[in-house]
Amino acid sequence: MDYKKEDYIKFMQLYSHQSWLSKKESSLEALISTCDTKGQKNLVFSLLDRFHYLNGKTTNFFLEQMADYIVNCEFEMERVQLVACTYNDEADSGQRILDMIKVPLYQKGWKKIKTVNVIGKAVKASSKGKNQIIIVDEFLGTGRTLRTRIEWLKKNVRKPVEIKCCFLAGMKNAVEKLKADSIDIFCPLQLEKGISEYFEGDKLNFAINDMNVLESKLAKIIKEKKLEDYSFGYGKAEALYSLENGNTPNSVFPIFWWLKDKNGNERETILTRYETGFE
Repeated sequence: MDYKKEDYIKFMQLYSHQSWLSKKESSLEALISTCDTKGQKNLVFSLLDRFHYLNGKTTNFFLEQMADYIVNCEFEMERVQLVACTYNDEADSGQRILDMIKVPLYQKGWKKIKTVNVIGKAVKASSKGKNQIIIVDEFLGTGRTLRTRIEWLKKNVRKPVEIKCCFLAGMKNAVEKLKADSIDIFCPLQLEKGISEYFEGDKLNFAINDMNVLESKLAKIIKEKKLEDYSFGYGKAEALYSLENGNTPNSVFPIFWWLKDKNGNERETILTRYETGFE
């Protein structure tokens, strides 16, 4: 460890709060080394200190919460289809959660649950009496994708259907907006925005400026992906969340997962995101 003396205590405190980062020491040190000011360093430390990095035990706890909701949401098992919030045949987090939640549902007596791994296949299942649809996924950022899926279902499923949504985690403001529009959604872990819903007054202005400076050190474009589309997280979500051994949502601040710096060099990132278009 070759920390500067003034940073040493902050590194140690962060490791004590976020033990997963102790395995990413080199990546964290690389990120801190890109900071020009004490304010930028403090912002990075603050964001990581408040980060939700879900290990297996915690993930299983939230899956249990989701299963409880499904079993008690007044839908009937014989009429239900669990549908991943997935549009095409590319494997994604929605399909992963769909697979993971089958076990807690089975343990609660839902042993004959119909699962559908692509949203488009829900049409066929609904024609066979599965007209109570529960859309499942891992993370809700802005809610735009979910709204699109719901609109598609309502347009393409000819018979009357009931739709509910069940997400492992998501941004609190997005959940509240969906509920305000009468979209039934359950999300056990709800997050505040990492900067704009944490800092206030001058501290907020300084934090926004510091993040803009940090992002200016990243590549503006990687193949077909533009940094401006992901600034402060996709849709300005400002998410501080990732699943252990999972694919980091694009809602997370890109300083933690963007692959290249402004000079085109590969970055040693704290988190990993796989997305078509970055290969």
